Amino acid sequence: MFETDIPLAATFRQAMRRVASTVNVISICVDGRPMGITATAMSSLAIDPPSLLVCINRAASLHASMEDVSHFGVNVLHRDQEHLARMFADRERHALRFAEGWELDSARPPRLADAQAYLLCRRIDLHQFGTHSIFIGVVEDVEVREDVHPLVYLDGRYGSVG
Repeated sequence: MFETDIPLAATFRQAMRRVASTVNVISICVDGRPMGITATAMSSLAIDPPSLLVCINRAASLHASMEDVSHFGVNVLHRDQEHLARMFADRERHALRFAEGWELDSARPPRLADAQAYLLCRRIDLHQFGTHSIFIGVVEDVEVREDVHPLVYLDGRYGSVG
């Protein structure tokens, strides 16, 4: 493992607060039960094959289950869905997460009906690094919303562009 340089970690955190990130809900289905968490650490990986990566803290409630599923969904949130970002980040509101607006299927990851975009991914690889795991998925299906107004996270606050 690595020895953490405390001053470097603090300035690294400050630097990352200056990087705007799109807000996503990563969703999976485990034994017919929907699960999801808010995540900003998602990025396209390649166009051939279409693929992306998602980074999840190993202490997150979803992590252990994510290691075992064949597919995961990336629900890119629209700027009017901040309440969902907050709900999926709050362990106290777990029971309310999939109450409305979701297409639920006992075999596939939940899909947010009016998400900015939805990407269904087949999980093909996993790498552990530090406190997080990097999950790599090959995209099998994509749905997009016509208007382009993603929810972003910058300097500890939610917002939008434009």
